[in-house]
Amino acid sequence: MLITNIKVTDLYGLHNYDIAFDKEECLKIIHAPNGYGKTTILKLIRAILEGYIDELQQIPFKRFIIVCDPAITVEVYKENNEMYYHFISGQFEETYQVGLDKNAELSASILNRLKSITKEMPIYLINADRLWLEKKEYTDAAHMFLPTVLEYAKELSELMREALAQSNYCGQELDRSFPNRLIKRLNDTEASYLSIEEIREQLQELEKKRTILESAGLFSNVPVALPEELSQVDEKILKVLTLYIEDSHEKLRAFESLATKINLLATLINKRFSYKVMEVNMKDGFVFKVPTKEKLRADKLSSGEQNELILLFKLLFKSPANAIILIDEPEISLHIAWQQSFLEDMEAIATLTKVKLIIATHSPDIINGRWDLTTGLEEC
Repeated sequence: MLITNIKVTDLYGLHNYDIAFDKEECLKIIHAPNGYGKTTILKLIRAILEGYIDELQQIPFKRFIIVCDPAITVEVYKENNEMYYHFISGQFEETYQVGLDKNAELSASILNRLKSITKEMPIYLINADRLWLEKKEYTDAAHMFLPTVLEYAKELSELMREALAQSNYCGQELDRSFPNRLIKRLNDTEASYLSIEEIREQLQELEKKRTILESAGLFSNVPVALPEELSQVDEKILKVLTLYIEDSHEKLRAFESLATKINLLATLINKRFSYKVMEVNMKDGFVFKVPTKEKLRADKLSSGEQNELILLFKLLFKSPANAIILIDEPEISLHIAWQQSFLEDMEAIATLTKVKLIIATHSPDIINGRWDLTTGLEEC
C-alpha cells in the first residue's frame, strides 16, 4: 500500500494544496519557503493515519484527504464545530463523527480501520528536532535529556547481541540434531547433494559472508575453508559437505540483514565525515576514531554530523518495513555538499529497506536538480 494523492483545504485558513505522488518513485519532496505548512502536512498525514486526535483538533484546516493504492481513501474534515472521519474502500463508504472538544475520543471502529491501513503501510515521522531524547528515568531537570546518538549506539549494540544470541541458539539446535540428520541424509539414496564445483562455490560464498560480518563488527560462525583437494571424494563425503554448508548458511542467517544495514550506515557516514572513521563493535555499538587513533564518542561529533548520523540510523534501524517515512527538514545543520548528496543516500536506503520517503524542505541543495520528484506548495 502507498499514498498516491493528498489534498488539503483551508490549511490555517489560507492554503489549498493538491499533491500527487508517483507510484514508481521511492521519494517525494515537498518544498516551499517557511510558513507554507510543509511540516504541518507531514504532521497531519501521521495524525490522521495514527489517530492523533489532539493534533487534528489543534491544527486549523477544513479538509484533509489521503488517497492510497489500492483504492482506499481516508478523509478528515471539520464543519459545524464537529470533526469527521470519512473512509472509502471499494464499494464501502462510511462517516464517523468525532467532535472537537478536548474530551473527544476516536471510536473503536475508526481505530480498527486505521490499524488495518497502518498494518500494511506504517507511518514514521522523523522530526527536525533530532539531537536529544527525553530520558525515561532521571533524577533532576539537568539530566532529563540524553544525546540521541548515545542512545542509538546503545541500541545498535543490543541489536548485535540479539543477532548473536539468535545465531548461537540456531547453531546449538543444528549441532544437536546434526548426527541424526546426517545419518538420515547418508541413508537416503535419493537425497540431493552438491557437486565438487558447487561446494567450492559455496565455500567462497561463505567466505564472502564472513568478510561482510567482520566488517560490520559481528562475530561469525563461518567454518574454516576446506582444503582445495576435493577431486577424489565419493557420494557420502559430498552429502556430508552439503549438509555442513547448509548448516553454516543457516547459522549466519540471523546476522545477514543487520550486517547489510550496518555496512551501509558505515559506508555513508565514512563517505561524509572528515577526519573521523566510524567503527562498529558489539560493546560500543558505534564509535569514531580520529587521526590520532583515539576513540571519539558520538556525542562529541558536530551538530551537523550528529544530525546526519541520527537521520541515517532512524531510516535504517528504526523504520518499519514497507513504511511511509516522513522526514522534516533534513538539511538542518548539514553542509551544502552533504545536502547535495542527500537524495543519493536516501535512494540507497529506500532500495534496501523497501520504504517510501516524503521529505519536507526549503533547501534547493537537497533537491539537487531532481525537480521531477518535487511539488512546490507555492505552485499548488
